[in-house]
Amino acid sequence: MSRILVIDDDPGNRLIIKSRLTDQGYEVFLADTGAGGLVDARNSSIDLFLVAASLGSGIDAPEVCRRLKAIPETSTVPVCIYSQLGTSAEELTRAYEAGCDSFIPKGELPALDYIIKVQLHNKAVLEDLSEQNRVLDQHNRRLREEGQREADRETSRASSGERSLILRELAANRPNGVLLVDAEGFVRSADRGACEIFGNNVERRNLGFLAPASGLEAFVRDARFEARDGFRFDLAAIGGRCARSLTASVVPLLGKSSSERNLFKIVLLLDAAKRKIAAEMLHVAEPGIPRQQLGTLVDAARETYAVEMLVGESAGAVRCREIVESFGRRRQPVLLIGERGVGKTRAARTAHFAGPFTGPFLQISCSGLEESNLERELFGYVQGAFPDALNDRPGMFQRAADGTLFLENIDSLSLRLQERVLRVIEEGVVCRVGSESREKVDVGIIASSRNPLQGAVKTGAFNRGLMEQLSENAVTLLPLADREEDIIALAGLYVTVFGRRHGVRMIDQDAVDLLLRYPWPGNVSEFESCIRQACANADDAQINAEHLPPALRDSNEGLATREVIPAPRRDNAGSAGVGGVIPMPSAGSGSLRRRQPWDIGEEDPISLEFYEKKALLRALDHVGGDKLAAARLLKVGKSTLYRKLKRFEID
Repeated sequence: MSRILVIDDDPGNRLIIKSRLTDQGYEVFLADTGAGGLVDARNSSIDLFLVAASLGSGIDAPEVCRRLKAIPETSTVPVCIYSQLGTSAEELTRAYEAGCDSFIPKGELPALDYIIKVQLHNKAVLEDLSEQNRVLDQHNRRLREEGQREADRETSRASSGERSLILRELAANRPNGVLLVDAEGFVRSADRGACEIFGNNVERRNLGFLAPASGLEAFVRDARFEARDGFRFDLAAIGGRCARSLTASVVPLLGKSSSERNLFKIVLLLDAAKRKIAAEMLHVAEPGIPRQQLGTLVDAARETYAVEMLVGESAGAVRCREIVESFGRRRQPVLLIGERGVGKTRAARTAHFAGPFTGPFLQISCSGLEESNLERELFGYVQGAFPDALNDRPGMFQRAADGTLFLENIDSLSLRLQERVLRVIEEGVVCRVGSESREKVDVGIIASSRNPLQGAVKTGAFNRGLMEQLSENAVTLLPLADREEDIIALAGLYVTVFGRRHGVRMIDQDAVDLLLRYPWPGNVSEFESCIRQACANADDAQINAEHLPPALRDSNEGLATREVIPAPRRDNAGSAGVGGVIPMPSAGSGSLRRRQPWDIGEEDPISLEFYEKKALLRALDHVGGDKLAAARLLKVGKSTLYRKLKRFEID
């Protein structure tokens, strides 16, 4: 159903136009001023604007048209100006110069219905062409990216055979951090890598403060007219992170005049441990990501896995956001508990990409490998540790340095491997398979489990020390069916994400009711797939119940809809309902108690919305009008309660 906004300051004209368009099957909205119409245009999804040429006070019709065409959301929406009076050439000129799509003079008003159909048809054609152009642009961009990717692979193979280009650059002393330092030794600017090395508060700090007793400040100060490199220094553990062995190089920026010389110096920092890991990775045949694509991929990941995308009002959702935001600051282990599909992986990725990490996000399922292979994958091995160990290979703990390692189903680990993981958490060291040497590692650890670990500890299947380490920052994500207050927020998020491609901007209340009633055995993963499919099925800007998957609609057949269904009359107190509808008994039947606002009688409709309103009224009366207490009594969030009170217009 197309939505039309009529802007006219004459109430009689507005009602006539609305009646005429409503009979044609359009959804009509009214505004009595130009300014009010512009506000409604921003807050609603409109398919066509009808503006009266006789707008008298405030903004006139051409100016309304000009502003509508200047708003990105309404720039492509047709604007028709109609006149109930005579029209001058100057008036026509002003209207079309403002971007009017059609001017309907008094003599052509009988053809208004036809003109609206033509404009809506043209709008649909333009949107279809725009979508086709978008698909073609996406296809061409994909072809260009594939061509560039193949070219990068050829370059990589030509230069180093099976070796990865990114690892070659890292092993060849690609800097891990960059500082811009002034003549006094104070940091003026720092990149993400330098902030990760020294901590977030780097700018306006002196090098002597950042690396005390290391000689770094003097080394940088003495580099006056030529570059210096090869300065080795150790950085003590900072904020719970392990110590580092670094190499610094200095490049002074020389100005043209003597007054401009030695104002700033560039300090390049190299992490010896990272170069060692990169050099070892060159010996294994693992494809790398071309350098040209790394920045784009990381930026896209940070946008996709932003903390704001973890929506929801349930206690678990709020707790999850708190832990995700604190992970980047404290780097303490995190445990995510919940069924399959509740969003544990998304939460883990969000915790990584929301933090100041320069390393990768690595993920492994502890239940997918046998013990020996899992141990080699996690901790690495040295040459000769077993018959197939032809080279030294770092494990995932080393390869995830300065990043995050996500251990799925950690309760599937054997007790021996649990002890080794606990050692990594407590001491920050790793021993490779076949070696006794201890290697320092600095990695954030996130684990997941489908069930709380306390039960496994009692049966002796899980290490108590490891459980205590993980439980300090643990969050339980309940099944989606138990988080009704999160369903609305998730629906809004996914409609925004997936509806952008199909022009979908809203979801019908009937569809929302179906979403709230469905048990969601697949949890958030199934919910996300459902909204994605519904956006693809929608034929206009709104998702209706028929656009939802058949399985969802079929599971809700026979349940009461949101329309008010009148309750059938009973012939006597003991008779059954008619047509399979069970009548509700009269509250307080036979008593002298005064009827209360939340009482339900035989004459009341059978409707979920009606009963919900009654429950709200009774809860508020029970707690003396305290809304927070009412929310606790009804076991809903306060935001959910306020939304329902506003919906039912309860003060």
